[in-house]
Amino acid sequence: MRGLLLVFVAGLFFFTACKKNNTSRPDDGNNSFVHAEGNLIKNENGNAITLRGVAFGNEVWSNKEVPATHHNEADYQRLKDMHMNAVRFYLNYKTFESDNNPYSYKQTGWDWIDQNVAWAKKYGVFLILNMHYPQGGYQSAGTGDALWNVVENQNRLTALWAAIAKRYKDEPTIIGFGLVNEPIPVSSLQQWKDLAQRITTEIRKEDKNHIVFLERPIYIKSNPPEDANLNFPMINDDNVVYEFHDYDPHPYTHQLFDWTGLGDGGKYPDESIFSYTNGSWYTATFNNPKLAAGTTNWTHFEGEKYKITDPKIKVGLPALVGANVQGTVFFDDIEIKEFDENGNFTRTVIAMNLNNNNGWSYWSIDGSGGGAVTNNTGNSDNSSIFISGSTGDCNVSNYTRLFIPEQGYSYQINGYMKGENVAADSYCMLRIDFITTDAPILRRNKEYLRAGIKKFGDFSAEKNVPVYCGEFGAGVYCFMNDKGGIQWVNDMIDLLEEYNLHFTYHSYHESSFGLYWGDGSLPDPSNANQPLIDLFTDKLH
Repeated sequence: MRGLLLVFVAGLFFFTACKKNNTSRPDDGNNSFVHAEGNLIKNENGNAITLRGVAFGNEVWSNKEVPATHHNEADYQRLKDMHMNAVRFYLNYKTFESDNNPYSYKQTGWDWIDQNVAWAKKYGVFLILNMHYPQGGYQSAGTGDALWNVVENQNRLTALWAAIAKRYKDEPTIIGFGLVNEPIPVSSLQQWKDLAQRITTEIRKEDKNHIVFLERPIYIKSNPPEDANLNFPMINDDNVVYEFHDYDPHPYTHQLFDWTGLGDGGKYPDESIFSYTNGSWYTATFNNPKLAAGTTNWTHFEGEKYKITDPKIKVGLPALVGANVQGTVFFDDIEIKEFDENGNFTRTVIAMNLNNNNGWSYWSIDGSGGGAVTNNTGNSDNSSIFISGSTGDCNVSNYTRLFIPEQGYSYQINGYMKGENVAADSYCMLRIDFITTDAPILRRNKEYLRAGIKKFGDFSAEKNVPVYCGEFGAGVYCFMNDKGGIQWVNDMIDLLEEYNLHFTYHSYHESSFGLYWGDGSLPDPSNANQPLIDLFTDKLH
């Protein structure tokens, strides 16, 4: 998430012995459970298996109790044809339980799972039941605080998992349970660790057989630094697989969707685009001139020349600030200039006519206000970017237009601003933001992807625990206009296998990220991402 992190994810897991041999399927005569052992997952014969697959999203955001139009038996055959053998199976708690009648579980929900178990068993597919939408709210968009703040929601979630474990404790087609998808605890990692331990303890009272899939938070609202365990909540259980998700670079994989607020995220690979991992905001050009209060015409503003003398400054990017603006501030025709050690102009690093949303995203500290492109006014044309209605610190930033500043050089942002009824205590300005990171600054290519994945492979080896990428995927626009989506998925699969990580692709059937597009009707081969289906078929053979 990550701002708007509507994360569409899931996983079909293909089981192969270490390097694609000794394939284990539910229908191959092995009707016993697999389990975590060291940093491997093993079957009853002691052979290591690797999970590789895709997700059944099951339209969990629609709150349908039984998502009958998401898939049927034919889709399990299609998974088998792609050489996949597992599904990360999304659940909405409302499939089982009504808010008006908690702790009373619906037979229609059990029947739906039973039907999918039967189909999965028939076609040699394992199921991972994943609680994508728990009591207390969907987590990925940061709107599920009630799971953490209302103890009764935790009680209900724990009881539901105990009921699921009791019903399916002897069913090996279900390989395990994903307790909460993309948790976002409100105060600390300990919140999630405590809840995960509580749920797991209750599961184990009923079920000693199934793996617990335990995901690290996508972030924590109190914003603590990442701990030595990469924020994985290490719990007391000997049959756990630790899970992470990977959509990097996010401006690429989520580009051009209205709901992300991102514009054109470019191509993959693209050596001209810089990226980084594990970075954090560090400082900015705070002393630039500010827009006057009230209503003003388009005016050119020149920023300070900010000299780079701190080696922690690694990356720069443009930011448009409208803190406490109340009214509306407009920005247009910006540029960032570079000057050498002697103050001589060397080049224009960035020049942008702000006539589209490409790469720009709005943030505010208190959720107030908004920012986007308007076609009603501009300095050199009829378009510009505006911020309106904020009551606190906010900005519109562009993390797709990064540059690497030189030590000893100076950088200056210039451009135009205009105000309408801007509050007297507003703080509107053009700014350069600077990022620090201990990781290398990389170009958008396979080595950038490696930097994000390698740390999880290292964690698996060092902690001697299995780790898998429960979600990775590229949106539909990445597969259009030569944007390189197939190459991105191909490189991701190669790297996940290189570091012995289990993985599941998001997702099987939905309009944004699906192998099969469309919603509200069963998957149609005439409305499919066939090149991506072919890639999985070829690589997972």
